[in-house]
Amino acid sequence: MKTVKFYKIVVISLFILNGVTLFFLLNPSRDRHPGHPNKMDLIKQLELSGKKKEQIIRLQDAHFQAKDILMKRNRTLHERLFHSFNDTKKDSSAIALLINDIVENQREIEQMTFDYFKKIDALCTPEQKVKLQNTIHKVLSRVGGPPPRK
Repeated sequence: MKTVKFYKIVVISLFILNGVTLFFLLNPSRDRHPGHPNKMDLIKQLELSGKKKEQIIRLQDAHFQAKDILMKRNRTLHERLFHSFNDTKKDSSAIALLINDIVENQREIEQMTFDYFKKIDALCTPEQKVKLQNTIHKVLSRVGGPPPRK
């Protein structure tokens, strides 16, 4: 009697789990693998049109192209670092150099992103600059975890 009850609970649990899994897999409103943000989002938020819109699209294309290259390099450097666990021939100075390469690559990404937003800011009106700052803060709050306590 207890085994029948146990199997009923297991079957019901698996049924619910499958339903939830199907919901998340088939729900088109969820972006399962977010890549670059929608380029039009920033343009819509800043309410850009005409020449400024075209300039921002060119800036975005160049920015994301360069960032993709640096992000691929970042992955490669991290893979090399973590593969060195099994390499007994690598000494601490070689690992330190690899870590320095990772840090320098990250610095390039941060500098490039800062320069990108600085260029966008230069194209904005004072009202659009406020919207841009709000957008940046929203993105940072998602990336950097919860905001600091006051």
